[in-house]
Amino acid sequence: MIDLDLPLTLTASASDDRQCLQQEEPALEIVLPQIFEQPPLKILQRGKLSNIEALVASIHRSHTNNPEAPLGRDYQELVNEFQPLFAWTSACWDYLLSTQGCRFVARNTHQKLGARGDYRAVTEKDYSRLVHGLFRQGVLEFAQRPEEPSLSQWLRTHLWTQILEAYRRMDQPSDPRQRVLTPYSYLRCVPYRFLNDFHEELVHATVRQLPEKICRALDVYFLQFHTEPASSQVIGCSLEECRDRLRQGLLSLLLHHRLVYCLLRQIERY
Repeated sequence: MIDLDLPLTLTASASDDRQCLQQEEPALEIVLPQIFEQPPLKILQRGKLSNIEALVASIHRSHTNNPEAPLGRDYQELVNEFQPLFAWTSACWDYLLSTQGCRFVARNTHQKLGARGDYRAVTEKDYSRLVHGLFRQGVLEFAQRPEEPSLSQWLRTHLWTQILEAYRRMDQPSDPRQRVLTPYSYLRCVPYRFLNDFHEELVHATVRQLPEKICRALDVYFLQFHTEPASSQVIGCSLEECRDRLRQGLLSLLLHHRLVYCLLRQIERY
């Protein structure tokens, strides 16, 4: 079927005087994931502070004397001096997302209102807090390293590596017993709640009908997101016995309650 919205061109045949209408091929559009390039780090500081290392030493002394107190005006001057560095880290946000993917953090109590997921996506604002926190940590760390030539050189060498490592660690849940976060983790709830109330009630009612030990294994592994080793510790059995209980439960559900089986297996993606 010809799409009449596409342009038609009139062409003449070389062999005779007849003319024919030829439909132009539409442009092939394939949308590929865009990978942003990391901008080069050229300028780190504004050059308005004459002796940065002396200022860092003063900040460290004040922090050592009173660790609970804010770092104060000297530290704010240091932050202002390194505004070009913070502008560069902000420009790296798209690059970080495109190369490392999205990360998720646990919602606080207020954020959970009206949301079933216990996690939310990391935003650029979260990233900015992460950068400032690592900068603060780096300033205090540099003060204890007299072998380093300058704070500027130390930051150029170490700051982005620390940002990258901290961002990558965000895929770890706050509870070490739980499985690693995935791109679907924004849907995760603990204990898990299905987005459909019918599915929620069906799964729990069906699982409760299974033998107690099997029911407990399915609940801890699937509905509480524990890893297999953590699940075996919680239910008080060996790892192999825990796996056997999970296999028995899943096989029973596959034979008699296929929808419940599929719903439980999809949780493993989260």
